[in-house]
Amino acid sequence: MSETPLQPGQRVRHAQYGEGAVLVAGTDGFARVLFSGDAGERQVPSASLSAALSRAELVVQNVASGQQRNLRAWLAYQAHALPLIDSAAALTSARIDLLPHQVVLTHRVATASPRRYLIADEVGLGKTIETALVLRELASRGELNRALMVVPAGLVNNWHHELNEVFNLDFEVFGSQGDVTDRKSNAFAKHDRLIASVDTLKMKPRLRRLKDAPTWDLVVFDEAHHLSAYRNGTKVRRTESFKLAEVLRDHCRDLLLLSATPHQGDHFRFYMLVQLLEPTLFTSPADMIDNRHRLNSVIFRRTKADACRPDGSTLFARRWVHTESFVMSDDERDFYNELNVYLMDGFALAKKQGNKGRALGFVMTIFQKIAASSFAAVHRTLRRRLIALTVQEGLMHDNNLDIEARDASYSEARELMRNEYGLPDDQMGRVEAERLVADMKRRLLKDMKDEDLAVLSSEYSQETATTSSEDSVATAVKLALPEERNRIRDLLQKFPKQTETKVQNLMQALGTLWKQNPQERVVIFATYLGSVEMLGEQIDQAYPGQGVVVLKGGDHGTKAAAEKRFKQPEGPRVMICTAAGREGINLQHARILFNFDLPWNPMDLEQRIGRIHRYGQKDTAQVYNLVLSDTIEGRIFLLLDDKLKEIAKTLGKVDEHGEVAEDLRSQILGQLSERLSYEQLYAQAISDPKLKRTKVELEAALSNAQEARTAVHELFQDLDGFSLDDYEPLADTSKGMNDIVAFVKAAAQQEGRDLRMEPNDLVTLSAANGDSEKQFTTDREQSLDSDTLELLGLDHPQVVRYIEEFRELDPVQLGIRVASADGQSGVLSLWHVTTHGDRGETKNLIVPLGIDTEGARVPVWEKQVNQLFRLPPASGSASPLKIATDVFEPMIQRELSHRGVLGKDRGYDSRLVGWVEVI
Repeated sequence: MSETPLQPGQRVRHAQYGEGAVLVAGTDGFARVLFSGDAGERQVPSASLSAALSRAELVVQNVASGQQRNLRAWLAYQAHALPLIDSAAALTSARIDLLPHQVVLTHRVATASPRRYLIADEVGLGKTIETALVLRELASRGELNRALMVVPAGLVNNWHHELNEVFNLDFEVFGSQGDVTDRKSNAFAKHDRLIASVDTLKMKPRLRRLKDAPTWDLVVFDEAHHLSAYRNGTKVRRTESFKLAEVLRDHCRDLLLLSATPHQGDHFRFYMLVQLLEPTLFTSPADMIDNRHRLNSVIFRRTKADACRPDGSTLFARRWVHTESFVMSDDERDFYNELNVYLMDGFALAKKQGNKGRALGFVMTIFQKIAASSFAAVHRTLRRRLIALTVQEGLMHDNNLDIEARDASYSEARELMRNEYGLPDDQMGRVEAERLVADMKRRLLKDMKDEDLAVLSSEYSQETATTSSEDSVATAVKLALPEERNRIRDLLQKFPKQTETKVQNLMQALGTLWKQNPQERVVIFATYLGSVEMLGEQIDQAYPGQGVVVLKGGDHGTKAAAEKRFKQPEGPRVMICTAAGREGINLQHARILFNFDLPWNPMDLEQRIGRIHRYGQKDTAQVYNLVLSDTIEGRIFLLLDDKLKEIAKTLGKVDEHGEVAEDLRSQILGQLSERLSYEQLYAQAISDPKLKRTKVELEAALSNAQEARTAVHELFQDLDGFSLDDYEPLADTSKGMNDIVAFVKAAAQQEGRDLRMEPNDLVTLSAANGDSEKQFTTDREQSLDSDTLELLGLDHPQVVRYIEEFRELDPVQLGIRVASADGQSGVLSLWHVTTHGDRGETKNLIVPLGIDTEGARVPVWEKQVNQLFRLPPASGSASPLKIATDVFEPMIQRELSHRGVLGKDRGYDSRLVGWVEVI
């Protein structure tokens, strides 16, 4: 160390321990220093310490010349600048249809401060994609380290797939079934990117852990209309979900609420939702109504009428939805009536048993749903429940030490198993039947929790839950009806032998379609596996050679494989989907969809239709709903449809076919879902054969839904719609893509690789260092048409790796010296600036500042940064060391103030990322 005395707090460097800060400057030739890393606090000789130069001092003190040095310094600058370009969202490598309204919204959110918004786009416009793009852009900008996604339980896996597999965002699932739990530590403190269900987080112990964890950069609530606060007289009642939102609102920097139906017709509830975003925006619901234009500062709402292609053309083709209704045959009606008596008795026993009967109530609800799908599905489930009840009886006899009765029950169960699975009556068949019975014993001994059954019976159950529910309703025999085995045997005896009426009509319709066009592709939705398997067999028998592919759940890879098979030119002509096909697949190459069964929640029907009626559909989407009009479900569906048509005619919202206009249908049904428990409606309808009570409930709910739609329309009428003019400045991504390609080419050369531009927008990266040759495209449409071709983009792993590598380039390599092109000399400095607001808001930007040797500003250099890096290397004298702090750092503050990004409550950090001396 020089003779200058050490001062407490001074930054110093030690040859062995690295950098640290002086704690105590001793007078005995030693100093106590706190070193970074593992070295910790140590006492060392003062003479072994040297002053630690700042980053700017290291850059300026080590300016040098050379072609390769210039290139690496340019790469370091680009690694900081590329993620901050205006068209970042449009340059994602995710293979998705990227629409103008999505690009504009992402840009506005990502570049705003603060970022607290309600994204209220209509169903089908891509709120998930918009959110993922915001996350991706903030992460690229270095403004997102910690993020928490709070979503409905049924959507956790969908979000996990979308964020990780499509956008490479590296999120983990929190919860007992996820990647992360909080059993041993505070997971919210240890893990930076989490997806969790609302129900998982709103427990009080979790709320405490959330408060104890560091703040989040971004919190997102999906289906945010469930965050409810009600006014009860002069008191406000907040739901547990709303309290969770309040906790997280105060514990995050940015907050996004997502909902296609954010306003449920209650102005106070919506006012409280807005309060979560900006408490000072309105003083009361009345103030909100009077000054509704202020909602523009916190709400984005795009309708399907707003959405368009980049060229301005209509985004969505037309759709035609037709309901074909039939009546049951006599045998079907006998079986159906007997089944309803069985279900009524089950519901009655469940109600009589109180809490003990909850499981049976859930089982009956699931049974009722399966019966509404097809007689084949309920027949399959009844058979398997009979097996489970028989095994359960054997277990009871075993507990009572009645060996003879036990063996008789197990023998009967083995025979039922053999018949159910078509096992041969030989040694191998008997061994397999024994194994299946043993497996059933294990499952019955492991009681299923009531909560799990509740989820499976819920209208919100999604994806593979329907498959699980068929198994669960068969094996949930903890509480059974008196003599239930005999009742099921009687029901099975009454099962109609002829082909189901709905199936007959479906086969006729398929024959008519294929007579007109043998290549026609058809999508069929049937909720339960019993229906799906039966339909697959029937279609194969009736139309051999047309081919059937079944999409019945599993992970995303399984779904993608089924989708790929269906899209192949010579692939199967029919895809049969369970509920697993409602989301996450794109089938717009087909134009015909049959709803073989109808989900209880009609919004699920809209999701199904959205698989073919979506961006990219070139023809009118034709949808056929198959309904048995004399079943409870069929009558309620037709009743709801009639009521919707009445509303539509009153409002003049019917299409050319006399059907309810799509926008009105989605708005009304979205509101209706919040006012009606479809589970209760259908369960109660079993004991209300004339649907008197059902009609009253439905009419009241529809009336409320219509009032809510009107209230929403009035409140939202001053919200800004989407304009293609907003997209124009962000539309041309060619310059950004050229910058990415140039960056990757130069970075690849540093590791001995070559990047070649090929015809048809293809780019090939040569092999090196054990890494194989890779081919990319720079054209989004081309990547969507290919199963293997990757799209180059800012968030592509190859680009991200290079960006991370050159962002961390040693400061001593950043300063370069080039020969002036016009005789003017001076310095161009490049600063990465992060501004900070009083609520933790951050904004990153690159600030170029150029001055000549007289200290005068040179704006032309600041606009031609890349050209200066390309000037030939030069030799000469170095700049004064203090120029970085004495001249440029005061200029940064003036520049930020001039740009309007440095208000009175905002501070900033600056980091020198480039230094070009022009001589």
